Amino acid sequence: MAAVELTVFHVILLFWSLRTAESWVMTLSGCESNCGGIAIPYPFGMTKGCFLDERFKIHCNSSSGDPTLTVNGTDLVVRSISVSDSTIYVKFPIVFTDCEGRDRNTVVDSEGTPFVFTNCEGKDRNTVVDLEGSPFVFSSDNYFVASGCDNLALMNQNNSAIGGCVSICDKNRDPWIAGCSGINCCQTRIPSNLKVFNVTMKGVDGRNGGRGDKQCRHAFLAARSWIDDYEMYYYYYGGYNYPYGMKDVGSVRVVLDWGIDRRAFESLVKNVSYYNLNYTSTCKDMNTSVDSTIVQCSCNPGFEGNPYLYGNCQEGTTFVFYRRKIKAKMAGLGMLLHFHSIYIIIEKTRDYETAALKGSRKQLTGIVMFD
Repeated sequence: MAAVELTVFHVILLFWSLRTAESWVMTLSGCESNCGGIAIPYPFGMTKGCFLDERFKIHCNSSSGDPTLTVNGTDLVVRSISVSDSTIYVKFPIVFTDCEGRDRNTVVDSEGTPFVFTNCEGKDRNTVVDLEGSPFVFSSDNYFVASGCDNLALMNQNNSAIGGCVSICDKNRDPWIAGCSGINCCQTRIPSNLKVFNVTMKGVDGRNGGRGDKQCRHAFLAARSWIDDYEMYYYYYGGYNYPYGMKDVGSVRVVLDWGIDRRAFESLVKNVSYYNLNYTSTCKDMNTSVDSTIVQCSCNPGFEGNPYLYGNCQEGTTFVFYRRKIKAKMAGLGMLLHFHSIYIIIEKTRDYETAALKGSRKQLTGIVMFD
């Protein structure tokens, strides 16, 4: 009997522990969910009615298969979009223009940033990237990197320097061993909620030509994860020396933080219950500027899904597994107690029947006395 109970318990435990694959809803109903193998979750979308507003519209290139975010005529190839931490990784090409040694300043209103080169074989380009008015900001997970001899690279905003670094020359230092700590190369974190990226480069002594001759200098923003991957690839497989050979690389990867306007947020949550809004997800202000408040949402711990589709944060894989594991144990324990109770009842019934049978036999075999 005990063996039967144990087998039943194991079967019940296995049944309740099994979890079917969850398919989290990440887009609006009837909308395409990916382009070129890259997921396009809401509030982004590719067709009318599938994105929150035009700033989140993604164009799926039919020839290359690349998802592209277009802002004011500038196309940015999207490498990944995350709704769990509200980030988007974009790919931006390096741009060269031969200005015959003359500086050129071009404004590009977009969600990415190209390299900035000075005096690289006569090709100069200084690009200002302005994200004001968009739901995007440069993430603090990006690094500002500069290299070259005698290079003072500064990030500027509103005609004031807000950060930068200095790269001095030592041709005897192995670039891999030296790293990017100021000798031949420098890198630093960027300010939080950076909206404008504008770089100026000049010699440490203040001369644009550095040591009297035109020094090839460059500076760029890149995601920390991209830098780590690039350095590791170069270390193991060779290729372009980071960051000195970066001018020969086609593009870098930049990470942007994003959110939705507060007015759009308030419109979306009008018909959402307090439970779905507060128990399963959390929304907070990103405070990117004094005149515009951006809201970022995320599913609470134990829940998964798209927090921008309200009510869509569901119990996550780990949470469900442990909850069902507990249910399985409780169900198994309940069934065990149930079978044990039946066993006790059966045994008691048998004892009662045995006792009754013995009593009847005693009456049949007893001695009858007559007066």
